[in-house]
Amino acid sequence: MRPTKRAKVHRIKPEISKLKKLKERINAVYNHRLDDTGELKGDKTWVMEEIDNLKNGGWLTAVNMKVANEMWSKYGG
Repeated sequence: MRPTKRAKVHRIKPEISKLKKLKERINAVYNHRLDDTGELKGDKTWVMEEIDNLKNGGWLTAVNMKVANEMWSKYGG
């Protein structure tokens, strides 16, 4: 049986897919926590801004990739 919902894979820019997965992990952590320090919302906003940047022809700098990798480890990556 096929799954009903499938994630779209960006073959041209795989960074978009990876950032979308990171956004989903942040959402999962946000939905399971009772206390919000504002850090989760700030991280999610940063990820969404980077996704928009990539969709509009931008790229990830080395510093931004390092920040994204740190978020992966922070949110269970």
